[in-house]
Amino acid sequence: MRHTVLIFVGLLLAQPACAGNLRTALDQAWDRNPDARVLEARRAESDAQAVAANSLLPGAPALVVGHRSDQLNDDAGAREWEAGVEMPMWLPGQRGARQREAHAGRSGLEASIRALRLKLAGELRETIWQLRATQAQIQLDEARVQTAEKLAQDVAKRVRAGELARTDLNLAQNEWRSAQAILLQSRSELLQAEQAYAALTGDTTPPEDSAEDARAQALSDDHPLLEEARLAIDVAQAQVEVARQSRRDNPEVALSTRRERNAREPYANTVALELRLPLATAARNLPLTSAAQTALTGARSEYRRLGVALEHRRQQAEQALAAADQLLALAQQQRDAARENLGLIQKAFDLGETDLFTLMRVRTAAFEAEQAYSQQQIAQALARARLNQAQGVLP
Repeated sequence: MRHTVLIFVGLLLAQPACAGNLRTALDQAWDRNPDARVLEARRAESDAQAVAANSLLPGAPALVVGHRSDQLNDDAGAREWEAGVEMPMWLPGQRGARQREAHAGRSGLEASIRALRLKLAGELRETIWQLRATQAQIQLDEARVQTAEKLAQDVAKRVRAGELARTDLNLAQNEWRSAQAILLQSRSELLQAEQAYAALTGDTTPPEDSAEDARAQALSDDHPLLEEARLAIDVAQAQVEVARQSRRDNPEVALSTRRERNAREPYANTVALELRLPLATAARNLPLTSAAQTALTGARSEYRRLGVALEHRRQQAEQALAAADQLLALAQQQRDAARENLGLIQKAFDLGETDLFTLMRVRTAAFEAEQAYSQQQIAQALARARLNQAQGVLP
């Protein structure tokens, strides 16, 4: 029976083969995310804002047609026909401010897309390693079922040979049944983890190349969330400038031609050029400028708050990875010692030098050590992924 002692070896953490990598999985999740669809649709809106800012006119011109007559009064023959066009005009500096606002808005939109991809990558990283953990647990439980079954078969033979008591067989068979029950529970948890991953990506198989390298580094200005907040300041500043350059409604120029006659006189043609210049008032401008300035203040405050929060998360992730590395080394030492103990006790049991209860106790300790090592391997991989996430690293 010695060939069953280390049956765990070679079975643990052997991940199933699957195609793709983390970037492919992120693309799948992106294609299924409704917020991503909204952001991508906003590109067309951003393009439209740029077109409007580059237009020769700040708004649409209007055609004006009019007719006057005294037919309903004394009908003396007075008539007037008028046709013209009214065109809004840019205020000085307003067009440039609108162009800068459109450019800042487009840059902010692209930053928001990268920020959303990072947030989605965080969900994906957590989901993948949860699925990996359940897969590893399944393999541990399957190995435990196999060793428990082989032990029950060996004990049954020795009971028939009169070497062991019937109670030993009952004990071994109950151990086998318990291992089967645990395996069934793990398979249920695996199904739930696969469903969570499928809800995110549309697939049930995680990418083969999901492990990440991670190196601690200072928080970069290129961090997608920090970049999004910084560009939000640019957008707010551009909006403040638009409000400053738009202190009155747009002036309008009207060009018209008029054909008219007084009573019993011939028609005469005239051309008119008009300028409509609205006045600036505090009642109109103060709410607009105050709202723009408030938005700018809020964007700056959010940028400072986010910078502190991201640095805190980065430090936590760095410390967690260092702890995970140390815990994995300890778990490996415990696993190796437990394997050695199991080998020695198994030999003693085969020679009749120890009882079944002692063997099962040592087997349980060995399984727990294997389980702890497996879980810590997953924890270390997840800690690397979380450090990359905290540092704004996209797959």
